[in-house]
Amino acid sequence: MSLDEFQQDLSKRIGKRVIEIFTRDGEPIQGLTDLYQPSPAGFAGQLIVVNGSRYSWELWQEAGEMWNFQSTLISS
Repeated sequence: MSLDEFQQDLSKRIGKRVIEIFTRDGEPIQGLTDLYQPSPAGFAGQLIVVNGSRYSWELWQEAGEMWNFQSTLISS
């Protein structure tokens, strides 16, 4: 999956167009590997949506192919 495809997937999951993705620490990312976390296996970071709101988010795999998503508003 490309970074653009991942951004589109996050947009669908959060229900708003994602315009920027960052690491958990808020640093710009270079690729999906910057977002990977080993335990629980999945991805996590921060993102900014089209209206300027910033969210922290996690996407982790559970029970085979099922992916769970959780986001929390940091600032609006």
